[in-house]
Amino acid sequence: MTDRFFSVRTHSPKTVRAAALALAMLCGSALSSTLAVAEEQPVKGGEITIINGSDIKSWDPAITNSTFPGGPMDMLDAIYGFIVYVDVKGVVQGGMAESLTSPDAKVWTLKLRPNVKFTDGAAYDAEAVKFNWDRVADPATLSPAQAFVSGWNKSIKIVDPLTIEITLATPDRNFGSTLANLSPFIASPAALKAAEKKTDIKPVGAGAFVLDNWNQGVSMTLKRNPGYWDQPRPYLDTLKFVVIPETNSRISTVVQGGATMMAGYMYQFGSNATAEGVTTHEVPLSGLYRAYFNQAKGVFADHRAREAFYEALQRPRLMKAYTQIDGYVMPTNYFTADSPYYDATYKLPEYNPEHAQELFDALAKDGKPFEIKIVTYSNSDLKRMGSYLQQSLSAYENVKVDLQLVDQAMLPPTCKVQGNFDLCIDGGVLVANGAEPIITNLLGSKGNDNWGKYNSPDMDKALAAANATMDPEAVKKAYADVQKLVAQDLPLYIYGSEARNLLIRNNTGGIVPSNGGILQKQFLFVCKDACTTK
Repeated sequence: MTDRFFSVRTHSPKTVRAAALALAMLCGSALSSTLAVAEEQPVKGGEITIINGSDIKSWDPAITNSTFPGGPMDMLDAIYGFIVYVDVKGVVQGGMAESLTSPDAKVWTLKLRPNVKFTDGAAYDAEAVKFNWDRVADPATLSPAQAFVSGWNKSIKIVDPLTIEITLATPDRNFGSTLANLSPFIASPAALKAAEKKTDIKPVGAGAFVLDNWNQGVSMTLKRNPGYWDQPRPYLDTLKFVVIPETNSRISTVVQGGATMMAGYMYQFGSNATAEGVTTHEVPLSGLYRAYFNQAKGVFADHRAREAFYEALQRPRLMKAYTQIDGYVMPTNYFTADSPYYDATYKLPEYNPEHAQELFDALAKDGKPFEIKIVTYSNSDLKRMGSYLQQSLSAYENVKVDLQLVDQAMLPPTCKVQGNFDLCIDGGVLVANGAEPIITNLLGSKGNDNWGKYNSPDMDKALAAANATMDPEAVKKAYADVQKLVAQDLPLYIYGSEARNLLIRNNTGGIVPSNGGILQKQFLFVCKDACTTK
């Protein structure tokens, strides 16, 4: 059997960064021309080790987050497989299921594959899928997808053992991509019922691999699932995950041959990107660098403060402080010029220090001094960014900036849960290869990623309008309204965009990204020789 795979190709940091910044941001995007697609004959057998920055807390398929390479969903996918996934063009594809389709965006039909079984021998059928989704919809499960799934799980109709019909309360053309990102994993109902608590759940799926051993917080080893539905895949005998939180340690481990790959950014790799036996592979999905304005309390509840923040800073210099690299092109709105939704009419404020000072003075005069607490991670990159922000803003009169650095695990509790910030900077880009579900999670009044509590009925209306139609022109018009409101309300501080890259051993084949960049692990294989594109 011959498969078409993304080949691994070596790029200079400058070339890759330029290509990344030119890709469509957070929208359905075409493959970059710098990424070759080659005919490769997969090799069966061998072992690949993927480095992740953190481990999962349990094998509960309902506890999902972070659909990016190197995140916890990487591990869940290896065991359970995505029921559907979003390809790099933003199109929903069948994964463990054959297809998910709708004629009107309201009634959706999920077709399951015949003869698929969980590794305990039970059928991967409509009843198993419904059991999993009903469990996600139960608030007691504490699933991040509870609000999404509870909106439609009671309308599930089992047509036959391989067919499920879902009727939504209102049309949603992005239902498939939202499902792929928020609730894509199906486990054996028997295994879920047998566990008294989440940490007792045994990972019994129908995906490409089965768990061999797990040293929580350190590493895990998975073996090929011999009963996987898509033979002869998976090609690997063994898939390993190693948890290494610190970026430089991850990089040196790959360069020294202690692991196969890690996800990161070209600015982090430096000269390691051209080390012997190593290459880089761009995941062709750009995302936003963003920070959250706290609009529930504090000075950023006043629009003038958000405008002053934009105008007081030079975003290219901020990105250089963060990455130590020049050449970043700044987004002018939520979508870039390569997006089919981009509207050049609406632009974020540019650097204007004189007007920024006027706004700072006006706020002080009105008894709203610009005194802010910036909260971000304690890693070296974000320390540099935080210091740059503190130094640049403190050059203005009537401005006071406090910088608080926290461990990565403490950022969501501090910002999202407690709201204990004025500006919160979440490191890395927020990636999606379609507008949804990311955009509504960020900008919707009830969005799960709306840490700043931005609340606009007009924005909710525009986002709902984009979701409720299958007409491309109507979608584009709705997203023009979204961009108008982004430029008008300034709900986020958008300071850059970037694509993730893999630092990878050059004998690695079968690189097939999905969703936010998670690799489809059933396609991975070890080449007999270096399979770098010539």
